[in-house]
Amino acid sequence: MSEQHASRIRKNIEDYKDPYIPKADGGISQCKECGAIHHSHRWYLPESLPHDFLKGKEVHPVVCPACRKIADGIPGGVLRLSGEFLQQHREDILRLIRNEENAARLDNPLERIMSIEEDGGATVIHTTNEKLAQRLGKAVHKAYSGKLDYKWSEDTKLARITWHRE
Repeated sequence: MSEQHASRIRKNIEDYKDPYIPKADGGISQCKECGAIHHSHRWYLPESLPHDFLKGKEVHPVVCPACRKIADGIPGGVLRLSGEFLQQHREDILRLIRNEENAARLDNPLERIMSIEEDGGATVIHTTNEKLAQRLGKAVHKAYSGKLDYKWSEDTKLARITWHRE
């Protein structure tokens, strides 16, 4: 496969084996940390719901899976960016990554960047789930080409994505 095309992408990632995904309780919950609201088997940003959505309803305080993963330091995805091109265009690439995170979070508030660290000339981004790491890697590859590679752990829910361009 050429450097212009990414290797295979694992699309159907199952959440049922993720210990951070709560069991369905049927009620309304709100994260004490970030304010995300869980209702009908889905998480929402508070601003995406009608302003009076919670009015008169019993809301159970919880800590959402993303906030728990951040507190525990357990990433679902790791994106490693490297190469001379990264050094020359770091700010633009990080801006693209932040924009992609914001767009992903509108769809699913549990998709977040946990940390961005420098590691010997590379930039390493830890995400709360593997889907966001894939999305970020794909966005960087689409915008800047380079070499993109995906690897999944067989026994845990972890994706390792690498992007490199000289």
